[in-house]
Amino acid sequence: MTRMVAIVLLMLSGCDSAEDPAEIESAKEAVQTATLTGLYEGKGAPPSQLCILDRGMGNARFGLVVRDEQGRSCSGAGAAVREGGLLRLSMTGDEACEIEAAIVDGRVAFPAVLPPDCAYYCGPGAVMAGAGFNKVGGAAEDAMRARDLVGDPLCEG
Repeated sequence: MTRMVAIVLLMLSGCDSAEDPAEIESAKEAVQTATLTGLYEGKGAPPSQLCILDRGMGNARFGLVVRDEQGRSCSGAGAAVREGGLLRLSMTGDEACEIEAAIVDGRVAFPAVLPPDCAYYCGPGAVMAGAGFNKVGGAAEDAMRARDLVGDPLCEG
């Protein structure tokens, strides 16, 4: 009898906490991709992050942190311009770094090779080349959730 009660309780607790896969997929599809604004994340824990705030009239700003499994990272910020399926990210800093990434349906993919000066924005052994990000939030509030390497906001409002 005790075993039967335990089984029923386990089944009931699973019903409360489990999410319907169709609902999860629907929530993913609900992220707006019409504008650049939002939060994009890559795999890993903590995940790589790219935040973009599009202020209109071609004035979009971004911040990014690319992390790898060994704890190495790259980071930077600057201006973002979308031209169809191309997202041009131009770093603001001491070295010129322009990344021409592909952007399709809320997915941003960095090319396998980046200009040599982009290495300036990476710690020893870290690389941004080949990084990928999926849009997980399409509002300015989502973009503001992104954090830099020390926990400060990655994008400024």
